[in-house]
Amino acid sequence: MMQPEFTTTGHASAPGKLMLAGEYSVLDGGRALAVALDGELEVRCDAFHETGASGSATTILELHSNLWHEPQTIVVDHDEETSSEDPYVDAAISALSAWASKPAKVIFQVNGNLDPTHGAGSSSALRLAVLASAKHIAAGSLINLAELADSALELQRRGQPAASGYDIAVQSRGGLIEFRQGATRSLSLRSEDHLEKLSSCVTVMVGGTGAPTGPTMKLFIDWLMAEAGQADLMQLSEAMVDAWQEFLSASENTALPKLIKAVAEHRAFMAESPVFPQRVAAALENISGLDVTWTWKTTGAGGEDAVLLIGAAGALTEARQTLARIGWHQSPFKFTQQGLATW
Repeated sequence: MMQPEFTTTGHASAPGKLMLAGEYSVLDGGRALAVALDGELEVRCDAFHETGASGSATTILELHSNLWHEPQTIVVDHDEETSSEDPYVDAAISALSAWASKPAKVIFQVNGNLDPTHGAGSSSALRLAVLASAKHIAAGSLINLAELADSALELQRRGQPAASGYDIAVQSRGGLIEFRQGATRSLSLRSEDHLEKLSSCVTVMVGGTGAPTGPTMKLFIDWLMAEAGQADLMQLSEAMVDAWQEFLSASENTALPKLIKAVAEHRAFMAESPVFPQRVAAALENISGLDVTWTWKTTGAGGEDAVLLIGAAGALTEARQTLARIGWHQSPFKFTQQGLATW
């Protein structure tokens, strides 16, 4: 084999994400609200090319990460179709399609602070950033964001066939979005007002056991189908999306009572499901002002990934302290306009 002559290097970073509303109903055409978090997953890609070759028949992949597992080395034969159940490996193999002339070796290095147990979108950020880092250097120009998001969603659906793509939509764009399958609308493209409003009334708490999306989603959907609850969930979810939007657009906190009511009604429905975090509910249920001056909800797949405390700042103190006593803590991340970046 000829020795590598030159190396090209590219970087990409993707933010975390948080779903405010639309859990599960988004799978049936409902709306979701989601916002980017300033935690990030960064990928460095180094591609080694051989002297005088039109492209290598095989590529050696080296995969490094500070979040998932020990380094891996994989040899990819370009004459064979190859994929993997491991999202990192699968994304790295798929990223090789960015090069018409295949490199002899590609090294991916992942560094990030998106703890997989916090429901902050570490796996979707991984797919986005791995693909983007390779495409950025292979094309020698800016990436096509829409095409990249489609590719990342295709990868995500290999492991999560029912994935809606809301997480990839918000992580690629940043800020606050309204998402419906096939359409994404930014709600904070030119202004920080909505993100500041969110920060003033939402505290994100993490520290539970986590809730892997695939198994958690299956349990919930099986229950939902058995109870024939799809129509009720859709109605409650759409009402909550409306309440969020009214709250974000209103002056000060004038629409907060309506939001609290909508969240409380949605949570009452979700509480009957097998994935609802009963330990958290038991800790919070006797705190004064619940569902009057403040409220709470699960987010994403549900379970113990993350919960949102919603209310004016002073009304959330006891709830934060109560959750701290059972091992939960406030998320270190803030809401951000920053989406996917390459350099």
